[in-house]
Amino acid sequence: MFECLVQQVSSKDSLAFFARRDAHGASAGLYVTADLKPHAQQHVIKPNMQVSAIRRRGGHLECIKVRWGWSPVWSMGTMAPLTHLPLHLVMRSKVFDRIKREGRVLVAVDGWYESSEQTMSPPAQRLRYTTTRQATPIFLAALAQASETPNGCDGLTLVTYGDIASKQQRLLAFTGEEALQWLKPDLDWEQAQRITGYAAMAESQLAHVPATPPRVQAGR
Repeated sequence: MFECLVQQVSSKDSLAFFARRDAHGASAGLYVTADLKPHAQQHVIKPNMQVSAIRRRGGHLECIKVRWGWSPVWSMGTMAPLTHLPLHLVMRSKVFDRIKREGRVLVAVDGWYESSEQTMSPPAQRLRYTTTRQATPIFLAALAQASETPNGCDGLTLVTYGDIASKQQRLLAFTGEEALQWLKPDLDWEQAQRITGYAAMAESQLAHVPATPPRVQAGR
């Protein structure tokens, strides 16, 4: 269960990062300080709070702000907002045709908090913080509905992948220009499967640290 995100690097900075790499090649980088200390309240994002995302429109990248948690119009208000969805369902089910075609986005984060699989642990010990071992931002694959006239269905859901049979899912995360593979206009199921193998972050690139619930800024 993904409890909250830490978004310290702004999407505007991330756009500049991709622009510099286009102009100067892979040597241009966007670096942040790898920090496992408590995060500033304004950088911690829980479901139903606004998050910054990057999408491709007309061949260009742009920033949008959208609520974390998507309520599909076809759910008719019977479902809680979706905070994450598995890749195989998103790419293969027709009910997601429109959002997977028009709504693929990237969310630049420093890391995220998730519930530990050790369910026998005391509640205070069940949370862990996941971040990169390198001093670079992580780009999470996501889907977002962001209408020109905001409505109750607008929102963002993160994308997970993993073993379908065992239901072991992890966030689809990238570093650097590999993240742009997720925004390719013609991305299909077969291509999406391949990028999980060669472009997505490996477990060895991530650090998992036991954590206590972070403070969240009120009113966001």
